Amino acid sequence: MSRFLRSLFLLLFPAISIHSWAGFIRGQVRYDDQRPADHVILRLRSDLVTAYSTETSTDIQGKFDFDGLPNSTFHLTIEGQGFRPYDSFIDISASKMAYEMITLRLDKDPEAKPVPPEGPKGALNARIAQIPPDARKEFDLGEARMHAQDTPGSIEHFQKAITLYATYAEAYQLLGVAHMEMGKAVDAEPELQKAVEIEPKLSTAYFALGVCRNQLAKYPEAEVALARGLELDPDSADGHYHIAEAYWNLGRWDDSEPHARKALVLNPKIAPAHVLLGNGMLRKHDAAGALKEFYEYLRLAPHGEFAPGTRAAVERLEKGLKLAKESK
Repeated sequence: MSRFLRSLFLLLFPAISIHSWAGFIRGQVRYDDQRPADHVILRLRSDLVTAYSTETSTDIQGKFDFDGLPNSTFHLTIEGQGFRPYDSFIDISASKMAYEMITLRLDKDPEAKPVPPEGPKGALNARIAQIPPDARKEFDLGEARMHAQDTPGSIEHFQKAITLYATYAEAYQLLGVAHMEMGKAVDAEPELQKAVEIEPKLSTAYFALGVCRNQLAKYPEAEVALARGLELDPDSADGHYHIAEAYWNLGRWDDSEPHARKALVLNPKIAPAHVLLGNGMLRKHDAAGALKEFYEYLRLAPHGEFAPGTRAAVERLEKGLKLAKESK
């Protein structure tokens, strides 16, 4: 599974890995009736770590995992999504670990906002809690097949889930992702379009639709989808990278660069962003700057998709800089 599709499957949570940090916070989220609550968005922030915040979503068993954390204090929150707010203060400064068991309760307040005030990161709300059990079962089986890298098998289950529940936006989304994984972007586009029509606040479906349109070279349409996804989830590293990619292909280099840099601020491990930045440096005739970006790409992804071309570019730039230095 490709890097983006894998991260989309996990609902695009930002990944931060700093080897000197060893803390973690793990746990499980359940509904009132003790069913596992899947695809619930949890946010984690620390007021003691400069600009540190991240988020993740629960898996099909309701489990979540924040790894690689600094040894500090955190606020773990669940907001909106059709449930009563949850807020927990967690201190791992000494223990370096914590476990949270969370029970979600539907928010009965008619004035309650359906999405978190910071912007929705997914479409989980009371609608999802009311999905028929047989449709949810097929969806879960489809996810399990994706985890097992059985993409054709997952498609069958997602299609059954949609047959059982025609407005299952998440099933349309992962059906589209599965078709993209099989190289069938033409089939994926209408499925992803259907997902955002059913649930206009499903940010990950907009991101997937944008990536799909990038693959189809529909760059103006890709920009529209990705920009909408970023309106809903401005802290999506993958969203920023892929809109930078769309802008680059549209020849809008000045628009591409800030999004590529933002992607790396949010997730320093998005190696292809360094290729975009390196190419931008070349347009500015900054060979040394381009080399720096290309070196970083090769450090992060020595066997990545762009590694052969990047190595060739590095060799040319190194030779050129050496000749320029010798001619002085």
